[in-house]
Amino acid sequence: AVRQKNEANIMVKNAIDIIFGGLSYWMFGFGLSFGDSEGSNPFVGVGYFFVETTDENMGIVFATFVFQLSFSTTATTIVSGAMAERTRLTAYIVFSFLNTFIYCLPAHWYWASNGFLRELGIVDVAGSGVVHLVGGVSAFIAASILKPRTKRYENPELFASGDHVSSLIGMFTLWWGWLAFNCGSTFGISGGKWKLASRSAVTTLNASLGGGITGVIISKSETEGIQNQDKTGTKANKQKPPPHEKKRTPDMGVRPGAQEE
Repeated sequence: AVRQKNEANIMVKNAIDIIFGGLSYWMFGFGLSFGDSEGSNPFVGVGYFFVETTDENMGIVFATFVFQLSFSTTATTIVSGAMAERTRLTAYIVFSFLNTFIYCLPAHWYWASNGFLRELGIVDVAGSGVVHLVGGVSAFIAASILKPRTKRYENPELFASGDHVSSLIGMFTLWWGWLAFNCGSTFGISGGKWKLASRSAVTTLNASLGGGITGVIISKSETEGIQNQDKTGTKANKQKPPPHEKKRTPDMGVRPGAQEE
């Protein structure tokens, strides 16, 4: 959760992901992922740097670049949540620019025509491994290096999330955005691809429904647990007699502070 005072900061960093991550993907990321010139091999691509191509290949290359750019920047955005409220803007700009290199190599292994994982028969339709696994591992490493925010677990009330409405709007945006991502990964609707796109839509919706149900159950159980703790504490406080009603110990004739003679 990002505190309200840092909401603008995290939104700027999401823009940084596209601005500088997009720049590096245009410069060398797309070429390392999908380059097919001399020197390209099952582990890294060579070619299409700065997205240079011939007129006859222009349409497919440019269309692929625009679509794959969204995947590349998404892998970086995943990491931004794990680094929230703990990185300076200049350091994050450097990370966004260079994280493209981390992403584009696995993308070549899976999705390039000569990638070694593709040649082994491994299929990743919409980036569960290339995008989310790579982004998740990068996020784990970043969080391990940065450590939790100061007093994050000692005083959790200081880190309450900001605007819940904004969080829900973001959730809906991601929810429907992933439908476009996953269905678009068929890269067409002709030749029976529309059937794969529709199946992808149903799978995406069912997965989101399962995640939503799990989230509601966990949230409700945690909320009820906190409420029960509050009720138990309140009941215990009511049962305690007020300080002026506590039983007084018998006066043994010894004044406070007096010493036995």
